[in-house]
Amino acid sequence: MAFSSRSLSGHMRQGSTTSNINAQSSGQPAALVARVNEKKAELENLKDLRDLSAAVADQMEALEQKLATLSDGTEAIAAVVGNWHNVLQAINMASDLGADTNGTCTVITSTSGKCA
Repeated sequence: MAFSSRSLSGHMRQGSTTSNINAQSSGQPAALVARVNEKKAELENLKDLRDLSAAVADQMEALEQKLATLSDGTEAIAAVVGNWHNVLQAINMASDLGADTNGTCTVITSTSGKCA
């Protein structure tokens, strides 16, 4: 008898749970449909956000490449500007040699690069 009462109480619980679900679903189909529609709209917005985020990531990668190119160009310009000091120093040495009265230079100092 104890076995049958347990079995009966288990069936009654399932029956009452099923009837509660049926009552809720029949009483609130519009709310569920509205919630499903909201979730669908949210999903579409999230898909749009994903696509836009991917586009921004692509643009950032392109910007990174352009900045790397710009950085390389800046380094090249810095090297050229750095070499101008040597070019101007060589021009100065040559002009000092031309200004010598004899036209010859016997000793060039290592610090100034000028005739001594």
